[in-house]
Amino acid sequence: MLSLIPTEAWEYNLVDVITATSILLKKRDENKLLQINGVGKCYPVRSGRVGILIALKALSLRPFSKIGVPLYCCPVVFKAIKMAGHMPVFVDVDKDNYCLSIDDLSSKASALDALIAVHMFGQTCNIYDILQIMRGKPVIEDAAQSLGSLINGKLTGTFGQLGVFSFRSGKYLTSGEGGAIFCQDESLGQKISTLIKEMEIPDIKSELAHVFETYLRTKLRSKPLWGLLGTKIWKIYNRKISFIDKSPIFSGQAYTSDLKITEKRMTRLNQMINKQRENADFYLNNLTIPKDMFCLEPPNRYYNRFMFPIKFNSEERCQYISDLLQENNISTSRPYLDVIEGSYMHYNYQRNCPVAERLLKTTLIIPVHYRLHQSELAKIADILNAGWKSISNWGN
Repeated sequence: MLSLIPTEAWEYNLVDVITATSILLKKRDENKLLQINGVGKCYPVRSGRVGILIALKALSLRPFSKIGVPLYCCPVVFKAIKMAGHMPVFVDVDKDNYCLSIDDLSSKASALDALIAVHMFGQTCNIYDILQIMRGKPVIEDAAQSLGSLINGKLTGTFGQLGVFSFRSGKYLTSGEGGAIFCQDESLGQKISTLIKEMEIPDIKSELAHVFETYLRTKLRSKPLWGLLGTKIWKIYNRKISFIDKSPIFSGQAYTSDLKITEKRMTRLNQMINKQRENADFYLNNLTIPKDMFCLEPPNRYYNRFMFPIKFNSEERCQYISDLLQENNISTSRPYLDVIEGSYMHYNYQRNCPVAERLLKTTLIIPVHYRLHQSELAKIADILNAGWKSISNWGN
């Protein structure tokens, strides 16, 4: 398993450890904003999930407000809604892009007080329609996975009242944790700034612990340890930790080290996105499975191709291909498999998002990240094509 190809790109080496550690010896700039290319100045936060929490609090909604959110997304978003004192209301998604269904949102919008629009896997929501449907009600863009994605030439995260970004390991800038909130309204920005200042500042001990923990976790998620230990540890974690206890939200101001690494990575962002788009194009041109199983990029959209989802028509086929790739030292993932039951048990999900439920059961993510070599891409495509050929006649 030394050659097991990771699904995600985790990047944090000894140079990053030295860079992060050296910055801790300097005085912390508590008022520093973070400049995101093409977006502007943003408020740095501990993590994307904390950013969602702060964004909801800054809106000053009445307690127990109803916040629309797609069922198909990271369940930490549901947790942030509940921590903010509100209730998630689940909206179905579009099968073509995994983002909010305009039809389902239209039928539920009147009951909502605000909405979190998630640009899933780097694909983009139909944000103009969403804003029109919400009729001035607050819209928070969750751009955690869509940094660099464009709609009509404008970056995601800049359309709604607030935009939230994430730089957690496994994302594009993979800085450990870290996140940012973009806000164009000055009065709302002042509320965000106040909420951040009220949070605890991490001390030097916790900063150092975070740096070395990030380095260790990165090693476990990269070759060769991903195949030797990382996958086993991850399976044990998922088996032993309950749905509601996964992905905790730790309040506090951003780690200085994360901000430094984020700024360092930012200069390479366009290069990383271009490489990842090239990898996605390779799959689109070389995989022989039906094109409607992919998320195709519509006109006037630019996907950062953070992940490459494939939509199967059955759980059995999805799992078969996943097992086949794993047998050939290629990691895959089936994100958020426990969301349906977990949301029903803990967040009052009414089982009224059939498209999202089907996609949650039948979606497979294959590696597409910028660190892949051409030979690895070719290997993945060849194995997937052979696997599809062997199962294409199932049930016929």
